[in-house]
Amino acid sequence: MTAITLCGCGWLGKHMARRRPSTMSILGTTRTQASAELLRDADIQPVRFTLGDNPEALAQHSAANPVILNIPPGARKRPLDRDFVSNMLALIDAFMAAGCTQLIFISTTAVYGDKEGLVNEKTRVDPLTDSAHAHVKIEQHILNQYPAIATIVRLSGLIDSHRHPVNFLAGRHLDKGEQVVNLVHEQDVCAGLFSLLTKPQPGRIFHLSALEHPKRGDYYPWCAHKKGLEAPVFNSDFTRRSASGKQIDAQRSWHALGITPVYPSPYDML
Repeated sequence: MTAITLCGCGWLGKHMARRRPSTMSILGTTRTQASAELLRDADIQPVRFTLGDNPEALAQHSAANPVILNIPPGARKRPLDRDFVSNMLALIDAFMAAGCTQLIFISTTAVYGDKEGLVNEKTRVDPLTDSAHAHVKIEQHILNQYPAIATIVRLSGLIDSHRHPVNFLAGRHLDKGEQVVNLVHEQDVCAGLFSLLTKPQPGRIFHLSALEHPKRGDYYPWCAHKKGLEAPVFNSDFTRRSASGKQIDAQRSWHALGITPVYPSPYDML
């Protein structure tokens, strides 16, 4: 049986557990006992771990497992922990010292900041937030130190039919309706990660994003109507404005992974 470690086994990890091949076992980290019980119910072997703990025991327990590292900074809820990057680097180094055979780091397309137009995997990063700067530092460490083992996966906004931005935008008055939407469905992300686990492509950066990018002002009122929510109202001139904002180009990544997304358009995701 193939074993993998999901370091940071939250929302995405539970989707991966649900979609995994029957021959795959999962070791998943969590911070609380209550979450550990939920992981056990999902047939995931739970390990209690909080970033900042000594990582050596976890790394030894994981041994040679491929590792998917998905511990976000959580900066939207609180100021970024000043030790977040150093703790993440120590964790990565511990996994490598213990014999990790493959590391997939879940990053974010926020590393491109407010770039305009088409953004591909070779576009220069331009982080603006503390969280984005942290992701860039971690990416650089991984690619500089472990290019033969590690892969970077930058995700657009990750959703499923229940976790969707329209739930937070409904009924609000908003600007920038002309900006494009960059989203990706969890099913396509899981498929991409399983592809990398099966056929590793170390030293590379991948984008996982839908292939279509409608304007916010068109998309979110449509979503609200479909979900029976009060539609958000965008600036009235967005229809006359050219589409703006960064547009994540994932064509090359999907091709390299051998995957045709099940949800190529955000309109497919409800």
